[in-house]
Amino acid sequence: MVTACPFVSSYFLESLGRKVSIMVGSIVFIIGSVVQAAAWTSAQLLVGRFVAGMSIGLLSSVIVLYQSELAPASLRGALSTLYQLGITFGILLAAFIDQLLVDREEGWRVVMGIICIPAVMLIIGMIFLPRSPRWLVSKGKRKEALKVLLSIRAEEEAVAEEEEIFQEIERSKKEGEPRWVELFQGRVARLLILGVTLQLLQQLVGMNAFMYFGPKIFSAIGFSKNKFTTITNFVNFLSTFPAVVLADRAGRRQLMLWSSIGMTLSCVVMGIMGLMYVTQVPPNPAIPGDEGKWEVTDASAGWAIAVSVFFFVFNFAFGFGPIVWVYCAEIFPLRYRARSLGVTTVANWVGNFIIAQFTPVLLAGVQFNTFFIFGFFCLMGVFLSAWLPETKGVALEKIQELFDNKAGFKSTAEDRGSCSE
Repeated sequence: MVTACPFVSSYFLESLGRKVSIMVGSIVFIIGSVVQAAAWTSAQLLVGRFVAGMSIGLLSSVIVLYQSELAPASLRGALSTLYQLGITFGILLAAFIDQLLVDREEGWRVVMGIICIPAVMLIIGMIFLPRSPRWLVSKGKRKEALKVLLSIRAEEEAVAEEEEIFQEIERSKKEGEPRWVELFQGRVARLLILGVTLQLLQQLVGMNAFMYFGPKIFSAIGFSKNKFTTITNFVNFLSTFPAVVLADRAGRRQLMLWSSIGMTLSCVVMGIMGLMYVTQVPPNPAIPGDEGKWEVTDASAGWAIAVSVFFFVFNFAFGFGPIVWVYCAEIFPLRYRARSLGVTTVANWVGNFIIAQFTPVLLAGVQFNTFFIFGFFCLMGVFLSAWLPETKGVALEKIQELFDNKAGFKSTAEDRGSCSE
């Protein structure tokens, strides 16, 4: 969360650029992992985790931004969702490695070494990838930007896109250097509220809570927690592929809308089934570390809840999971993009923290009513997704025009040129 903070992340993104920021984040991750692997005290382990965590904060702000700025409009959704696909594959692979090594003597140290491999691959790969053409133009390097665009676009398209980027930057230069206070004024402020809301909802719908609660349900119907984790991670990974295929066909809005509807239905089923057929057994004070358990009084209800968990994961993985990141990387004008993405990324991590801290409290206090709370946030996602303008196939420099006739943005249509161009 520290390096995702816009005061930190925007410094790297604007001064070093997107490409170098990704390389810096990867190097920091390797350092943190090495510190953990070599740890002999809990303090050293915590320091290593903090350092590695700082890299994640920076990388979560920059990777989708870099992908969206480099990708052609017709493929921007698909290429940007590869970020989430990589995350779900990493989770699946980590679970597999964990099963093999974590219970072995000093196995966790080996795990810390293994996770450095993707970071090294990322650094090496980035050496051969170009800088963001939009960042290059903003630094006055138009020839380099055009060269990059010519390597990934048809000549006519590349020339036209470079000119659009240049004109946007020239118009923004007339206003001088962007100030932090401008993020909270006019259209930019409303876009920021939209981005923060999307990122908070992505967490508050309860995906991580399902991951926390699922093993207990599976234990109650006779399956192992490890089996649940493996199946869930596999479903999460496979269900991200539809987002890659459909982001530039069905569009961002449709994927988020149907994703939200599916998640809402899952939460309602879980809430009803849980209240009717699940009881909570309190912890046994005679057993150290006993956290209590759930008992399902009807086997069919247990299966209905288990299926609902997987259905929720499926819907999250093809919609709200990857597409929120794509959408937030698209909607902000270049002048404010790095700083705005820093703010929205922090909002995502804040939502993550809220879910991690309050889910156990809610489950202990209101039990299965917790899933009606998550269902409420899913329903908010339905209405918000139905309102959103569709951005598929639209050049980044033209996306501001999509909001001109949207409720809450009409009054800022006249000053769109000053805030976005």
